[in-house]
Amino acid sequence: MGKIVVWAVLYPIVAHIGIQTSNTHLSVAYLMVLILFFIYFLKVKPLIIKYFFAVTTVGFTFLIIFLNKEYILIQSIPIVVLLALIYTFSKSLTFGKIPIITQFAECVDEKPLNFDKKKYTRMVTIIWLLGFIYMFIQGIITSIWLPVEVWSWVVNTGNYVVIIFIMLGEFLYRNIKFKNDKISFKVFIIRLFHCRLSN
Repeated sequence: MGKIVVWAVLYPIVAHIGIQTSNTHLSVAYLMVLILFFIYFLKVKPLIIKYFFAVTTVGFTFLIIFLNKEYILIQSIPIVVLLALIYTFSKSLTFGKIPIITQFAECVDEKPLNFDKKKYTRMVTIIWLLGFIYMFIQGIITSIWLPVEVWSWVVNTGNYVVIIFIMLGEFLYRNIKFKNDKISFKVFIIRLFHCRLSN
């Protein structure tokens, strides 16, 4: 399942290359394979359900290509992903829930968090939420007003800059604020990729 995450992270780069080279079939095919692998690893029974999803995915992909609507599909993916992230992060901030970043921090620290860290990670969750909202609004505006080639530079590459900026900035600040729990960035990433969320 970890490999799927890596392939999913690489999708915006593939989509960007496909758009810039006018080879959108590449992006759509990559997305189809990615979804098929995700379906394969789903723990769903009976198997007929998996087969149904797989056939539907392949059929939908070929329909998109046949109707020459690849650009619409490619531009809709970041919107759907960001909406899912906005919903997930905002839901985790509601009463009785554990903020997403708090869950990750407990996993990375490999121990329960104290009050200060819980308060801090809740604020970081809000920062990530605002970042996703910014990327969502930016994606909508650029998809409406700018050519698809420019949209791709902003969304498929620019969003990486925003994410790296937030992640690296938070990591550096946290190591300063909580010196006793200081870890290397390599250890941070390794532990992060092994985390499992509870809600």
